[in-house]
Amino acid sequence: MLNDRGINKKWQGFFMPEHIAMLKKAKEDYHKKPRPILSDEQIEDIEQSIINSLQSNNLLEISTWKNGFFTSRVGVVTRLNPISKTIQFKDELDQIITIDFFQIVSVKVIS
Repeated sequence: MLNDRGINKKWQGFFMPEHIAMLKKAKEDYHKKPRPILSDEQIEDIEQSIINSLQSNNLLEISTWKNGFFTSRVGVVTRLNPISKTIQFKDELDQIITIDFFQIVSVKVIS
């Protein structure tokens, strides 16, 4: 009986490591999304929601954009740092996360 290693293993040796890295990067670049452009009104709404969460411990869902990919977290704002323009955010797992304000693309108040 013929012992076959499978098509991927059989042909893997014909690619150079640089070629494999280039293919992975091309696949990653394909899935990247451009950063949405926020209007002044949207930025004010985001700031107001963050300030309200800080004052009254409202739950927020903060969506961020970094290097072409979106992430979303749920939690409460615990601290604002206007000098470094960062927000400390306590998520649902009680982890303190520091978020750069310029990475935020949307904020939703969760009731």
